[in-house]
This record gives sequence, structure tokens and C-alpha cells, in this order.
Amino acid sequence: MRALFLRAFVALCVLSVPIAVISAPANAQNQQQATIAAILAQYPDGGQGLADAIAAAVEADPSLAQAAVTAALTANPAQQQAIGTGLAEAATFFANSSSPGARTAQQQLQAAMASAPASTLTAFNAGGGAAALLSLLGGGGGTGLTTSNCVSPNRPGAGC
Repeated sequence: MRALFLRAFVALCVLSVPIAVISAPANAQNQQQATIAAILAQYPDGGQGLADAIAAAVEADPSLAQAAVTAALTANPAQQQAIGTGLAEAATFFANSSSPGARTAQQQLQAAMASAPASTLTAFNAGGGAAALLSLLGGGGGTGLTTSNCVSPNRPGAGC
């Protein structure tokens, strides 16, 4: 009987580890969504207060960017706009940061914005978020690309 209990205990331990590993990301995602939902509840009319709260939250934990964009999908228009503005503020913060995690944070913001609703994306761009992300990636900060007008060094004529 003792051996049966020991086998049952070992089987339970072996099965519970994968379940805990699988549920950990889901729990983290649920916590992130709850954090953003609590912020949205404080600012039902959107506005600069919501934008500042989103920026502060994402600056503290860049993984919240995706939760903010996910929340924007069901938020009212004023909240959607404020979320975009807040994410732009966070993007600018990371662009001006010398932190080694700034590039990773930028990548998380960029990935999140790929699924943002149109009004959130518009506010993000208007707030300078896209330019900030480009500057952090070394894309010129949104100042425009320049060219030497050289198409090919092998072209007829003087070449480049």
C-alpha cells in the first residue's frame, strides 16, 4: 500500500510540473491585463491622465505594451487615443534612455503596435512614437532618408 501511495505521489509531482510551467505565462498575461484594466478604470474618459499612467506603467514594465494594445481593442475612442499617446511617451522615454534594456523595450512596443487599432496607432504616431522607435533602431529618427543618387557603380558614364 505504501508503494502505491509513493507511485501516486511521484506521478502527481511529475504531472504538476508541466501544468505549472504552462500556466505561468497565462498567469503573467492575466496579471498584465488586470494591471491595464485597473488603469483604464481610473480614467474612463481617457485624456492625458490615462496617457501618463500608461506611459509610466510601460516604462516600468515594457511587457505591458501588448496588454495596453489588447485593452485598446475594446476601449472607448478617448481611451484608445490616450493609450496611443501614452505608448508614444514610453517610446520616447526608451529612445532617450541609455539603458541596455531600451532596445528590447522598443522591440516590445513595436510588436505591440502591430496589432493596435487605427485610432491608437494614429495617436502613437502623432505623439512621436514611430519616430522614437526609428531613432532607437538607428533609422534616422524619422528625419527622412537621404541618398547619394548612386544607383550602381557599373552604370554607363561616370559611375558613383
